[in-house]
Amino acid sequence: MGNSLLERAFQVIDETRKQELGHLATQSEPNGQKWEISIHGKKVVPFSLSDYLMLMHDERIINGAIESIKENGFNLSISREFLHLHKTDEAEDILAEVFGNPVALYPKTTLAHVGALPLLIERKDAVILDHHVHATIQMATDMVRAHGTHIEIIRHNNMQKLEERIVALRKTHEKIWYLADGVYSMYGDVFPAKEVEILLNKYEKFYVYVDDAHGISWTGPNGSGYVLSQIRQHPKMVLAVSFGKGFGAGGGAIVCPGEEIKKLLVYLSGPLMFTGPLESSTLGGLIASSKIHLSPEITELQSQLKELIDYFYDRCDEMGLPLVDKTRTPTAYFPMGNWENISLCGKILYPERLSATAGLFPAVPIKNVGVRIQITLYQTKSDIEKLVQVMARIYKKIIKERDFSIEETLSHFRG
Repeated sequence: MGNSLLERAFQVIDETRKQELGHLATQSEPNGQKWEISIHGKKVVPFSLSDYLMLMHDERIINGAIESIKENGFNLSISREFLHLHKTDEAEDILAEVFGNPVALYPKTTLAHVGALPLLIERKDAVILDHHVHATIQMATDMVRAHGTHIEIIRHNNMQKLEERIVALRKTHEKIWYLADGVYSMYGDVFPAKEVEILLNKYEKFYVYVDDAHGISWTGPNGSGYVLSQIRQHPKMVLAVSFGKGFGAGGGAIVCPGEEIKKLLVYLSGPLMFTGPLESSTLGGLIASSKIHLSPEITELQSQLKELIDYFYDRCDEMGLPLVDKTRTPTAYFPMGNWENISLCGKILYPERLSATAGLFPAVPIKNVGVRIQITLYQTKSDIEKLVQVMARIYKKIIKERDFSIEETLSHFRG
């Protein structure tokens, strides 16, 4: 490969595959009110899925997808610029009810970033990236960089530095854009919405683009996400969302602060002009899921998940287990220090029929490797209890046998 870091990353990821920690094949089947997940034919309790409310298997969503295929065929093979299924309008209209603002659909959230950012951000603007903003936003920002737009990075969630840069950049730039996540996908920490809202009201030139992919469904009015659980969508805020996680369907979208921005995206986004549209099945699933989100049922599902989330964090506190962040989101991260400890973790978790996600370079910095846990309705309290007991056993082992320091390891995540 000619790059030592890439070669090392390749070797580690290849080793995770061999040790059944990554690149695994899965299938699922119903078992009463729950769904059982198998990996390589062995049933496991999944702590690695982002399907927070277990909607992926909901019969209403599946039937919505099937009926849409029967009605429209599997796919409409033409650019939206020329033609689109009526289901697209239906899906965008009902999603606008969920989010309270106009919605422009994209086949994937990554394509939403690629389509939106080069249109929203102009050459005379400036971009401030949160250091932990999702890699797909950073990729899309490279397209903006190519046009000569000023781009810089600040430390994660550093509001003091953000305001300092707004004050400095507004003297020489038309708009200052801050790009961040709603819920950060690896550590589970969150966007400081109320603090950012103050800055939006204080500085006329300040704008925000937030990817709330991991905040959708499990929180917020109508399951509209973490950001909208904290504040209303500001006129200078653009939201990117994913429907392939908590929503149980697929595709992504930009939630626009007004109709004019939606028109801009629908008319001129490269991915909508030059790539295929959402499949008919996805549109049918989105409509069916939206109806669930607009019903009282979503509140009940959120409540059930919150009970499990609270139980997990309470037990981690009681057991003295280290977490990188203790914000009560469905995503939590156990720091492991190095690949060898993650390998040991996998060798213990998988035989216990527990599936988790290895956080490895290049997805995280080399010193920030760990194990990501996601709390979902696939689990019970007894499943969570088993997980924390196993993690306690793992930490006891690496502290005793591998000179592992929790405090030193956590220090790499600070600052």
